[in-house]
Order: sequence, then structure tokens, then C-alpha cells
Amino acid sequence: MTQIENELEAAEKKRRLKKTVFAMLLGGVVGFLGSFGLMQLADSGALGSLDASREIAALVGMLYVVTAAAIGFGLMSPTAGAKFLNVEDPEELREQKGMLGNSALGMATAGVALMVLAIAAPAGPIGQGAALAVFAVLMLVAVITSIASMKKQDELMKAVGSEAGAMTYYLLLLVGGTWSLLAHLGFIAGPQPLDWLTMFWALMLLGAFIVTAKRGMLTMR
Repeated sequence: MTQIENELEAAEKKRRLKKTVFAMLLGGVVGFLGSFGLMQLADSGALGSLDASREIAALVGMLYVVTAAAIGFGLMSPTAGAKFLNVEDPEELREQKGMLGNSALGMATAGVALMVLAIAAPAGPIGQGAALAVFAVLMLVAVITSIASMKKQDELMKAVGSEAGAMTYYLLLLVGGTWSLLAHLGFIAGPQPLDWLTMFWALMLLGAFIVTAKRGMLTMR
């Protein structure tokens, strides 16, 4: 390898490192501000009297919304989005606009759906009937947009999705199963219905993260 090639490789590594650090810092700041704002709102009583299960569900839902918002912003401004999303250049965002747009909309509606359940009556301000209706509509949108996104995915992305689904199943068995086992034996309190829904949402994200990490797809391009 020549000196020029070494210099080019070093410059590329430096660029990727800077992009990774920037994306992590940006994600951390946005996540912190979103969580802080949500907790302040919850503490004010505007969302009702939320226990730990409801607060955690709301935070997980917010994580979906924040992630979707980041993707949506990147699609609206590919030049800016390419600076913190894991793509090579703005053109890649433009090429994947259909797939990523549907995916972002699906994530956003799924996140809002979980947040609605978190602030539903009797502890929250949204009536049970209204919460059920809103949840059903939002999840229908999430399913439709997810299917639309899958139809635009290449074979690699479809394989990653299948592996992430399988990983999520095993994580649910491990986390939810262990929790239920210990509760059955009387060691701890058992999971509430909302806890199970929160686990579905949260472990889907974790499963996707594990699979993409195993495939080396977390490295910034």
C-alpha cells in the first residue's frame, strides 16, 4: 500500500470516527431532552398519575418517535441527514426515500400508540374507549406502512428484518419468561399487561440493534 493510499485510508477512518461521535452526541442530546421534557410533563400532573410501568412505556414510545423524527428530518434534508444517519451520501437517502419514509411513519405511529396506552385511563387523561380506538388506528397505519417499506427492501434488509424478528422472540422469552418465572415462584411482582407491551416495543429495537451489530452494519459510512 502506497503512502497516498495510507493517507486516504487514515482520512476516511477519521471522517467515519467524527461522524460516529457526532451522531452519538446528537442522539444523546435529543434523547435526553425528550426524556427530560416527558418526565417534567409527567411530574406536572398533566398526563395524570403515572406509575413506573406507564412512565417506562411512555419513554419507550418516545424513543420510537424521536428515531422516526431523525429519519424523517434526514429525508427532508438529505444533505444534513447524511451527516448523522448511517448512509454514504445524500443520494442514498434520496434513493431510499420510499422505504425509509414508510419505515419512519410506521415507527412514529407505533411509538405514539404506546404512549397513548401509557396515559390512558384510569391513571391518565385519555378514556379507555378513546385510547383503544386511537391505538387500533395507529397500529393499522404502522402495519400498512411497515409492509409498504418491506416491499421496497432489498434481500439484505429483508434478511436483517427476519433475523431481528427471531432475535426479538428469543429476547422476549429470556426477559419476559424469566420475569414471569420469578413472579410465579413468588420472588418478585409479576409483569403488568402494559409491561408486556412495553417489552414488545423495546425488545424489537434491541433485537434489531443486536442483529445489525453482528452483521457489522453499525459502522458509520
